[in-house]
Amino acid sequence: MYQTIVTRNYFTDEGDTLVIGGKLIIEDGAEVEGLDGAGSAAENQSASTATAVAALKNDFNALLIRLKNAGIMAPDEWSISTRLAPALTDPVAASNNGKASVTLEDGVLTITADVNELEESESSAPGQGTHKWIGLGIGTGLSSVALVRYNGEQLTDADASEAVSVGLDQPGEFVLYIRADEVVDTPKVITLKADGYPEVAITIRLIAPTEETTEAQPTEEENESTADQTE
Repeated sequence: MYQTIVTRNYFTDEGDTLVIGGKLIIEDGAEVEGLDGAGSAAENQSASTATAVAALKNDFNALLIRLKNAGIMAPDEWSISTRLAPALTDPVAASNNGKASVTLEDGVLTITADVNELEESESSAPGQGTHKWIGLGIGTGLSSVALVRYNGEQLTDADASEAVSVGLDQPGEFVLYIRADEVVDTPKVITLKADGYPEVAITIRLIAPTEETTEAQPTEEENESTADQTE
C-alpha cells in the first residue's frame, strides 16, 4: 500500500514564492536578511530608580517607545487632520484661503481651488519667493508639535507658536504654507515621524473645483477633515 505524503513547505510561482505550511527551524548561527525590525534589539534602557508613581510612569512609557521603535511592539497609529489656517497674517494668502477647501483621505490631502483666481504675494520667510500661497493647518494628534519630525527635521515650540499666531490652537498642530501655483502641476509629498509612530507620507495636490464642489462648499466647521494615517 502506498503512503501518501503531504508536503506542507513548498515553492510556487516558478520558485519565486516559498509557502511555509509546516515548521521553519532556524539553526544557531543562521542569519535572516530583509525583514525590517525582525530580531532587532531595542535600545537599552537603564533600570528605573523612580521613587514616585509619576516618574515610574515616565520610565515605563520610555520603554514602550524603545520597543515600538525597534519593531518589537506594534507602533501607535497616527491621527492626522487638516484644515485651512483661519487667521493668516498675510491678507493675500488669507484671501486665497477663503477661495479654497481642503480634505484628507487615504494619505492624500486635496486642496480644491481655482488657481487662476488665487493671488500672488511675497513670503515673509527669506528665500521663499513670491507665490500663490495657501496656509494649511496640519494636526498630528500628539500632545506637542515638538514631538514631530517633518521631512526629517525636528519641529520645535517655535513652530507651535507660529501655528497659534495664525489661529491653529490645537495641540500638535503646525502651519504649512503651500505654493498653489506649483502644487497644481506637481503634487508635494511630506513625511511625518515621531517616536513610537511609523513614518507616514502625505501627498498634497490641488484640483480645480467641479460644478458639484462649487455648489457644496463646506462651512468653516466642516472644513476640518480628520483621517487616521497608518503606514
